[in-house]
Amino acid sequence: MFIALIWKFDFAPFMVLIIAILNDGTIMTISKDRVKPSPQPDSWKLKEIFSTGIVLGGYMALMTVLFFWIMKDTDFFSDKFGVRSLRENNEEMMAALYLQVSIVSQALIFVTRSRSWSFVERPGFLLLGAFVAAQLVATLIAVYANWGFARIEGCGWGWAGVIWLFSVVTYVPLDILKFAIRYILSGKAWDNFLENKTAFTTKKDYGKEEREAQWATAQRTLHGLQPPETSHNMFSEKNSYRELSEIAEQAKRRAEMARLRELNTLKGHVESVVKLKGLDIDTIQQHYTV
Repeated sequence: MFIALIWKFDFAPFMVLIIAILNDGTIMTISKDRVKPSPQPDSWKLKEIFSTGIVLGGYMALMTVLFFWIMKDTDFFSDKFGVRSLRENNEEMMAALYLQVSIVSQALIFVTRSRSWSFVERPGFLLLGAFVAAQLVATLIAVYANWGFARIEGCGWGWAGVIWLFSVVTYVPLDILKFAIRYILSGKAWDNFLENKTAFTTKKDYGKEEREAQWATAQRTLHGLQPPETSHNMFSEKNSYRELSEIAEQAKRRAEMARLRELNTLKGHVESVVKLKGLDIDTIQQHYTV
């Protein structure tokens, strides 16, 4: 669409049909693919599916526009790889554009089928064979086809090699985008930025010491120990009546639990008697059970 709007270049409908036929043949082999089972109970994850489709589709469309701009308005490919310019031949540009779209649209299968890097998880031989066969046909069409009704003329093996190289280079960021989308949708990125505020902090070790101190304070409070600043300023003006009431209520509850333990357990009763008589329980050579 952008190519048609910017350069008034219409992609041949017949070539779209060829891409669809080859893509459908490759996609059908996914049912026999070799994949790893999900480590957790799986779900539809529609938010992730739609977000991934929009981002990856937008990226591939942008790369196609970039390829066409370099091919039509610059001499980059001619200067760097020694291929002849196609800017004056719309039929050969049609062949080159067809091959680039065909490669990236089918290569996306390997990104979406894998949880990790796409080149780490080997696909099934049937899927891999279907992809190779489809792209071999697409490459031969782009190199040799001379169809007037489809406004396409072969661009040669030199341009085919350049297009494959461009497609491989632009394929690599697809995995990175996939990981980024998954990380953002998990909520960890926003928690890290909004709650911990470590994304753009200038603190040493991203504020590690401060977070450790906060954790220690939380643990002291959890076990009924007052934080240092609270114990020193317990009756200062900073502590409201509500806070003092909560502290008193917690102390009362702990005292009641200790009293019930002394009354209802043999171990608690023995420890209470020993404590009242001022004896050291460790020196008493007597064993008792609860």
